[in-house]
Amino acid sequence: MQTEKIDVLIPVYNCEKYIGKCLDSLLNQTYKDINIIVNNNGSTDETGEILEDYKNKYKNIVVYETKNEGNIAKARNFLIDKINSSYFTFFDADDYAEPDFLEILYNMLIASDADMSVCARIRHKENKNLNIAKRNKKLNKAFVLSKDVAIAEMLSSRLFNGSLCNKLFKKNTLGDIRCDENIHYGEDLDFCFKIMQNCNKVIYSEKQLYHYIVRNGGGSIVTSKFNPKKLTCIDCYDNIIEQVKDNEMLNICARSMQGLIATEILYYIWRDKYKDKELKKRLKLLIKESVPYIRKNKKLPRLYKGFKYVWWLTKLL
Repeated sequence: MQTEKIDVLIPVYNCEKYIGKCLDSLLNQTYKDINIIVNNNGSTDETGEILEDYKNKYKNIVVYETKNEGNIAKARNFLIDKINSSYFTFFDADDYAEPDFLEILYNMLIASDADMSVCARIRHKENKNLNIAKRNKKLNKAFVLSKDVAIAEMLSSRLFNGSLCNKLFKKNTLGDIRCDENIHYGEDLDFCFKIMQNCNKVIYSEKQLYHYIVRNGGGSIVTSKFNPKKLTCIDCYDNIIEQVKDNEMLNICARSMQGLIATEILYYIWRDKYKDKELKKRLKLLIKESVPYIRKNKKLPRLYKGFKYVWWLTKLL
């Protein structure tokens, strides 16, 4: 089968322990026609030296140096402006992929004439090396989804969520879409939602091809201390809700998930003893308003179904 170039976009900041494994997993892909475009976003450790070695050894690796401004959306936008191929994907510098990750995403997309392909992720701790090749041989289901159904699945975090790193995009769906630099948590969901507006259909594979590594002390919304920037995740959903308000299915999905996110943030505020009565009041109102939508959302994973009762618990926080 004739192939086309895929650009792999990697923002990097202080990943000296992990960037080698990340790049090796890409260089060892069964799909060979790739460009690896790296933005070393002001690393202060040995990341720059490691990247220089890889760049000198492999002609398909390009490294750019930029100043770190503490904004992942801005770092990604720099890379988006460097796309020069018909297809592109994002990759986190501390993750890695199965050898057939790109081959399967590309072949699915071409065979189904879809505009975006998605695979399952496997989430595990960094010290856990998993051999999932045998498991993936048994996971043969793939689903072709219409635009609205794909967005509903993403907003409900059922088949897949808004992460950028387990998806292959066609460049012709990009247009002038960029990551919103005012959203600090959820900017990936915002980007995916926007680009999916330009998709006629999406194909999803249940194969677990992307390894999402959970690191102790990482800066995720779950593990890091609360700060007001995390509220931009709520703003992201506000933007989406405004755009889908006339679509009953998508409105239910967006409103229910916003309530669940608000519940998580309210818990982090309580956990970290963050003092802001008005913020708590706002979050509790969002949660209360979301309960009917949570009850209606048939696409929510079973894990979230019990959250419709959480509203009563939030009165204690």
